[in-house]
Amino acid sequence: MTETKSSQGFSLSHAPRFFREVRAELRRVTWPTAPDTRRMTLMVFILVSIIGLYLLSIDLLIGWGLSMLLGLGA
Repeated sequence: MTETKSSQGFSLSHAPRFFREVRAELRRVTWPTAPDTRRMTLMVFILVSIIGLYLLSIDLLIGWGLSMLLGLGA
């Protein structure tokens, strides 16, 4: 079975080309502006908080239900 060029793995002789390609690709990236980054970060915090509160309420509800079912509640 012959190996293709892509399955031969990484060798140090290919490193300069790899890093040139990485730099070229990074130049094509559209980076978000500072206000966009702040807005998206705030959105993530809000969404995480909402999901956290939802999961907390479900956990408390299941805990209360199980304690009632097992007769542990007052």
